[in-house]
Amino acid sequence: MFKKDHLDALYSELRSEWYGKPAYEQLIRDAHLGITLHDVGRSLDEIDPIVVALIEKHKPEDSSSSSG
Repeated sequence: MFKKDHLDALYSELRSEWYGKPAYEQLIRDAHLGITLHDVGRSLDEIDPIVVALIEKHKPEDSSSSSG
């Protein structure tokens, strides 16, 4: 599951590369949705590939394991 430090890094990179460009707002929305879908194990097929790449880059190392 994404934690604050993962989220900060992802959004910081997104902001530094896309802020002020027309696609920025949609990428932010896709990031919110994509992170949620990732955390619950759902497909990211409908998420912009730019955001998917950032999610893959900044995801927690143990994101594939869930025990409880």
